Amino acid sequence: MRTGPLVAFLCISATLYLAWGQIAAYRERERIQTANAAERRTRMAELSADGCNGAVASLAAMEHRVLKAGGIEVPEALASDITLCLEENIMSGPSRLQMERTHLIRLFPRETSALPNE
Repeated sequence: MRTGPLVAFLCISATLYLAWGQIAAYRERERIQTANAAERRTRMAELSADGCNGAVASLAAMEHRVLKAGGIEVPEALASDITLCLEENIMSGPSRLQMERTHLIRLFPRETSALPNE
């Protein structure tokens, strides 16, 4: 019995299945990235300097509990808003300086210090 055509068929089928899986994963990644970008644009439109100042004020109110060892974690929504404000540079100067002075900026490591010698 000839197994050559059967093996070739199985190899081609497996290759096509794996290629289909990779294409489906790529499309899903693209869909998620598009949705995330749209959500980010929407959130940026909702936030302004005032919204960022409010987020910093909320974080400053929790300062002592957040900074102590084993303290509470920053709520995810608040952290994402502040991160977005820092990344897009829509935070006012006084709010940013308040975060620098209270060392709350270190909770957001992607951003570097704006104050000299710190």
